[in-house]
Amino acid sequence: MIEFGLVFPMMLLITMGIMEISLYMAGLSTLEGGLREASRYGITSQSPTAATKPDLSKVPVPFKTDPNDYRTQQIGLILRQHTLNLINLDTATVSTKTYDNFMLAKDGEPFTDNNGNGIWDPGESWQDIACPVGNGVWDGPKSTGNGVGAAGAIVVYTITYNWRFFTPLIGKILGKPDPNNVGAYILPLSVTMVVKNEPTLSGSTFKC
Repeated sequence: MIEFGLVFPMMLLITMGIMEISLYMAGLSTLEGGLREASRYGITSQSPTAATKPDLSKVPVPFKTDPNDYRTQQIGLILRQHTLNLINLDTATVSTKTYDNFMLAKDGEPFTDNNGNGIWDPGESWQDIACPVGNGVWDGPKSTGNGVGAAGAIVVYTITYNWRFFTPLIGKILGKPDPNNVGAYILPLSVTMVVKNEPTLSGSTFKC
């Protein structure tokens, strides 16, 4: 009895920790898979199943800023379907940015780093690929707008979410205090997907 009393609290703590971490990883995995499927629809505007006009009550809040933008709403619905209610998408932060090409999404226009400092300095040659081409200035990483992009656009989807621990003690060990809820603990998770829209896409103004 004494040995059990000494060992049981530690075993219970380890078990709860494993469960909390497993739930977190499951949430992260479903969010990654859901974003992959949702962005796939964004690329083509074609769903593997028959897509109907979405019910606004089911569209996650970040995806229904424009009630007439059917394409963005459908992306949100597909994401919600694949996250299996493990993620409360209504409280998630969703960012969608469009770029002219992949280089501008990461490092900006390619340049010759003469001094090896890793950044572009005046006088160093560069490849002028940003739109409009030939603007005469070096363009660093920059987006051309928000939204899910027109045909041929590079789109970067980013979703961040504060995962809340069910067990405060485990949250205190693994997470950080939730500024919006006293006594609760969270662990931020973030998923990013970079895609290129099909050239025949209807575009960001696609309507129902």
